[in-house]
Amino acid sequence: MVLEFPNSRNDWKLDAVGLLAVIGETTTETCVEPMTASYLCLLPRLIPAPQALIRPNRRLALSGVSAAVTGIYNGILQPQLSYIANQISPIANLDPLTVRVLRIKHRDQKNEGSSSLDPPRNTSTTRADGDSERGQSPPLPRRTTFADVKASLQPIMRAKNMSPHNILSVASCLLTIGLLVWAIIIGDGPATLAIILLAITTTLFCAASLWRLPLRRTRSSKVPAGDVAIRTRQGAFLIIQCNENVARELYSSPDEVFQLITTGFSPCIGCGTVIFMVAVILMGNSTWTMQAALAVTYLLLNAVYWFVALMPSTTHWEFPSYEICDVTPEDIKYAHRFDMTKNPHPSFTNSLWKAILVSKEIRWVRRSGAIPDTDA
Repeated sequence: MVLEFPNSRNDWKLDAVGLLAVIGETTTETCVEPMTASYLCLLPRLIPAPQALIRPNRRLALSGVSAAVTGIYNGILQPQLSYIANQISPIANLDPLTVRVLRIKHRDQKNEGSSSLDPPRNTSTTRADGDSERGQSPPLPRRTTFADVKASLQPIMRAKNMSPHNILSVASCLLTIGLLVWAIIIGDGPATLAIILLAITTTLFCAASLWRLPLRRTRSSKVPAGDVAIRTRQGAFLIIQCNENVARELYSSPDEVFQLITTGFSPCIGCGTVIFMVAVILMGNSTWTMQAALAVTYLLLNAVYWFVALMPSTTHWEFPSYEICDVTPEDIKYAHRFDMTKNPHPSFTNSLWKAILVSKEIRWVRRSGAIPDTDA
């Protein structure tokens, strides 16, 4: 039995090259949030599986992950960990039975983490009264300007300027321009129109998905401690040492987002869908040379997007409002590992005990469902 293959280039059929344009939907879905958080996503370019950007309605909040999030002091229980909090410390990277401790505080408020309920003392009134008794008028308060208000507003999370997705958007745009010039030079009309329409489709879909987070206004008042305990389904514990403001921003409140395209959302999705279908048909009618070029391009883009999706969140996001540091004690950091002398039997009970030791509280344990709610 002899295997036979096509003898010439024209005998090979690449009519299924349009399928490559829709393969890789899972990878594109993983990259949607960091990709559409920057205006560079509006660059016309080819991307794998642009239909992954199609949404039936506008995004109102970012998707979270399943975890038991419990306020150690306030007792608030959340069944999900917010998207932003998960980007700060992805719980998927925690090994089973791990115990980690993070300290998060605002960069602009060094004393905000105090657990004292007493407000800061203000002696300016006393001095002003004394000056008035001596016949001196108190100084006039400085008028708040727009620059002051703008400076007091800081983003909770934003995409890095040199994030992988920004670099990839520019690179894929240049690659698309190169393919378009090549198609024009060889006189391939269907390929030229297909590349233009696919690039327009990406711009329309990304415009409909473009988003940003609300800005955080700085506060100067002291607030009580608002530590948070996070328990994963694999038995890992993440203790967050923070104040009540940080806990509300990252762990208690939903991740509300602002869609930059509101009134034109449905037209962008509808027009982009029709244009995308026409572009796929034109790809199947292009010449063999351009079909091969488009096939190689989509194979390359799928590989690159898959690689970018595996990169850690620290390469995509930055948190200008927070200082984040790992303060896990050395004797707790390896609670999940087997040690003949210190930890001969790693278990959920052992990890829970170490989490209680770090948090110095026990009320959150039963409230979070870490132990049965019985008397036994």
